[in-house]
Amino acid sequence: MTPIEILTPVILLLAFVGYVFCLSRILWVTLGLTAAIGAYFLRGYPFEGANLFYWGVAGGVIFTAWLAAMALRRAEPVTKAQPLAKKPKRKNDLPGVVIDGTNVMFWDGEADLRTLRAVVDKLRAKNLSPFVFLDASSRHHLGDKSLNQNGFAKALGVTRDQIMVCPAQTEADAFLLKFAKENSMPVVSNDRFGDRAAQAKGLKLIKGVIAGGKPVLQGL
Repeated sequence: MTPIEILTPVILLLAFVGYVFCLSRILWVTLGLTAAIGAYFLRGYPFEGANLFYWGVAGGVIFTAWLAAMALRRAEPVTKAQPLAKKPKRKNDLPGVVIDGTNVMFWDGEADLRTLRAVVDKLRAKNLSPFVFLDASSRHHLGDKSLNQNGFAKALGVTRDQIMVCPAQTEADAFLLKFAKENSMPVVSNDRFGDRAAQAKGLKLIKGVIAGGKPVLQGL
């Protein structure tokens, strides 16, 4: 066998795996691009004659990839969001503050759980009780798909009821703004929530930066 004959199936297999991965992460975008590519080729290879066989093979490959992608999505760890509708009551309760965790962990550039932990520790040092909200995508940004609510709580040094990992296909913004408003808490985030202005209206927003490896909070 020639090198081309050896490499061709390997390249096709890698392309298939990549396509499955794209379907599992950005389903509708991938399907839209697939449809656009199909429409392009349809102009030169209509559904007739010998072309039907190749269109059938292509359809079978796409359907198999879709099934594999759905199986991959179901196999990922699912974290059920806790209903954090009200701040848990404790003895010697401290004032609460909401943290936009997915936003904060990017304050020092790349997503880093240590950045978020530094902000949590800073707030606790000021006798504040932090409540951290995270998008479901946070574990992917951090490169650790095994992270769940308990894992985040342990890494951040807080209790499980101070963490909310929001369900897939949702944004943490809606949950954290609702929680902050119902409990009259400020929000730590560099997001101005322009797309949720009505929901954020009246809330105190605390911006921050990382300077010299330490968080500096503005408006606390």
